[in-house]
Amino acid sequence: MNKVKHHYDSHLGYIYPWMTGDFEDNVKTFEEYFASKQITPRGNKIALDLGSGHGIQSIALSNLGFNVTSIDFSNQLLDALKQNSKGKVKVIEGDIMDFDMTGNLKPELIVCMGDTLTHLTDRSDLRNLLKHCHDILQPGGKMVLSFRDLTKELEGAVRFIPVQSSEDRILTCFLEYHEDRAEVYDILHEKIDGKWEMKVSSYPKLRITSDEVCGLLFTNKLRLLNAEQVGRMEYIIADKNS
Repeated sequence: MNKVKHHYDSHLGYIYPWMTGDFEDNVKTFEEYFASKQITPRGNKIALDLGSGHGIQSIALSNLGFNVTSIDFSNQLLDALKQNSKGKVKVIEGDIMDFDMTGNLKPELIVCMGDTLTHLTDRSDLRNLLKHCHDILQPGGKMVLSFRDLTKELEGAVRFIPVQSSEDRILTCFLEYHEDRAEVYDILHEKIDGKWEMKVSSYPKLRITSDEVCGLLFTNKLRLLNAEQVGRMEYIIADKNS
């Protein structure tokens, strides 16, 4: 994840809250999503948010009654999460592949959302992460995953994707495809002292499908409960039935 972390530290981290839109509206949307899927506390109330960012899912889960531990490698985003959560969420800075960080935590819920899975270095990391999630989940515990399927290649000018804009910022994404990953270029135009400046940085994302992830869940004895597309993202819910 080194290149991904560098991209967030140097380019994306400080604009990420702006890029994702109104925080409270996003939290409300995820509260409604989790509640509609019966993702509410039923056991020890412990929830683990992997790749939490600035806390949209973490705060939504906290509002629903979970005791949330959030892990992310970006101190910029975690600082924003701390402000957003007002101390209600435990925050850990680090790589989600450092399994020692979870200690003896045995959550009844693990979420890994917002495209975090595609930030993993390779499919071996994906397999190991899902296995670890199975191992630490409480019996009957649930997982919620979301990610973008980048296996369907865009062509030509449509590879330039408008992301967010305001009076002094414009963020555009450009996709370049390789065999098992896509290189994502974040092109930021920002008005500084009345002049527009452009800054470009890129990072790789894994090209994975919902079927592939569902297959890995089955291999790791996690039962598929729901798989659907929400917007342009794949959403998957599974539980540990043994």
